[in-house]
Amino acid sequence: MHPIIAWDEPGAARERFHRDGFVVMEPVFTPDQCRWARDRLAGLFAGRFPTGIYPDEWYWREGLSLPDATRHMANAWKSDQVIASIVQAPWVGDWIAYVTGWPGTRLGQDTIWIKPPLARASALHQDNSFVGFLAPATMSTCWMTFDDTRADAATIEYVPGSHRWPTVPLPADFHDPGDHRARMRASAAAAGVADPAVVQLEVPAGTIVFHDGNVWHGAAASQRAGTAWRHTLAAHVLPVDARFTTASGGYIYRRYQLPDDDSLHDAFFPPYPRPDPRPGRPWLPALASTS
Repeated sequence: MHPIIAWDEPGAARERFHRDGFVVMEPVFTPDQCRWARDRLAGLFAGRFPTGIYPDEWYWREGLSLPDATRHMANAWKSDQVIASIVQAPWVGDWIAYVTGWPGTRLGQDTIWIKPPLARASALHQDNSFVGFLAPATMSTCWMTFDDTRADAATIEYVPGSHRWPTVPLPADFHDPGDHRARMRASAAAAGVADPAVVQLEVPAGTIVFHDGNVWHGAAASQRAGTAWRHTLAAHVLPVDARFTTASGGYIYRRYQLPDDDSLHDAFFPPYPRPDPRPGRPWLPALASTS
């Protein structure tokens, strides 16, 4: 059981974040809020986009995709104002700025992952591998689960202390790895770590985790049939002063770069308000219909 930190202990949260590369916070969303959030996320994969704008990535279609395939979406905040109000909430920026020490933050992108029963594994990886075209090439993530998570049901896995290892390129077989921990073990060996520990988070619905962009994480294949679903939403947060570089990559981010301009424009990478020195308790919007 990994330690769970209370929201009124920000100092302990920051210490754990720097020690392990991630910190697990006590559950904050109610069962009704989690139920509503699951329905809201599922509605997006049914093509219900209240703004009329499609997300930047949308993998899994009803009637076309395999029922046991993982559902994945990126930048749903553009498609749904309520999702935007969650991932752009001031508390997200406050907490990321607090645990990282950054002077300010902006949203890089959001991601939704819905893992059905018997879902395949997702390779362990480092989020910083996605932003090598930025300076600084780093991000931190606020991860929210709206289901109870189980070790045998594709829960998220973390490797404590791995945020101190070098950043390596993304695996080519990210969504269907033969051994979802293989590249992590190779990276550990290169860093001189002989037997890296892996924490499979078993936490109740409503739990939030903040993790460093360099910490290794992913998910094993689900071994459970029936009702063992996993609905999660994440806000991937950048330092407010992040800029584009001439390095290659960034097929989503660079859609919103203007010629001869290395800035991340606020309309596409919304900045959070100036961070509060003592971050507050999270919240979800009032319960609403998915229609």
